[in-house]
Amino acid sequence: MSEALLEVSHLVTEFDTDEGVVRAVDDVSFSALAGETLGIVGESGCGKSVTALSIMRLLPQPMGKITSGEVLFKGRDLTRLPLTEMQKIRGADISMVFQEPMTALNPVHTIGRQITEVLLLHRNYTAQEAIQEAVKILDRVGIPSPDIRMGEYPHQLSGGMRQRVVIAIALACNPSLLIADEPTTALDVTIQAQILELIKELQSDLGMSVILITHDLGVIAETCDHVVVMYAGRVVEKGSVYDLFDNPAHPYTRGLLASIPRLDTIPKAKLSVIDGMVPGLLDLPQGCRFENRCPHAQPSCTHASPLIEQVSTSHEVSCFRWQDL
Repeated sequence: MSEALLEVSHLVTEFDTDEGVVRAVDDVSFSALAGETLGIVGESGCGKSVTALSIMRLLPQPMGKITSGEVLFKGRDLTRLPLTEMQKIRGADISMVFQEPMTALNPVHTIGRQITEVLLLHRNYTAQEAIQEAVKILDRVGIPSPDIRMGEYPHQLSGGMRQRVVIAIALACNPSLLIADEPTTALDVTIQAQILELIKELQSDLGMSVILITHDLGVIAETCDHVVVMYAGRVVEKGSVYDLFDNPAHPYTRGLLASIPRLDTIPKAKLSVIDGMVPGLLDLPQGCRFENRCPHAQPSCTHASPLIEQVSTSHEVSCFRWQDL
């Protein structure tokens, strides 16, 4: 079994707002193994992106802060590193692909400048060496005529090409860990498949680990080795991709899987939905956060929050009634 490259342990992230303190990530724990892909899945607002920003120490300041927990990367706790040390790790050892490439790229700088900036910051390159390396990186991510693209601006490229540039910047220094936050959200279906295949190929070539954040279980099934399911800021289930698809233990995971359209049932059956609304983070219930939407809820679910339990050696769930489902 691979060793853990990243270990997130009891992470808590809060935001100070006008309405009060919002706990967006609440006691989250998981591991990303070397050379493997970890998927983090859940509805919008469940804490996926905030978890990624917490790992990178990119929370908006001064509102966002990590109040407790550890983020161990190669044995070092990133939450306690001085900012100067964290800046050396970002882009070099851990990189991030954001979900909207047009806002991730600087519109007033050329593509070439934005890639060479990373290389000059983290590698001992001359300006000319950085330019040559940037052209090679653009070619590696499948951008045609990379030497010409170096002089172009983000608005001159298509959405798919911009996302390839963002991936090129993220992989410029051959990081050990790539965090991809909904990297295909703004792209059409055919381009989505190309971007996901590109990430898989580059992962294989570079031997890096990937954390893929998405709401699409189809993407999880195609690309991930292990999965973390989040709901309202907490982890409700985690395990191998086979555990979650073959033996989902949490009612929320089951609801997500049942919501996937199936060609063999259309138009015979209606699309399944999860009734109700996600509770607001300022008004969370005392018990299980999924209780108001759960078809298997019982009175005890309203009074206490379930702890994480072992379903098998590689499968964990946070539910009082998982053995009865």
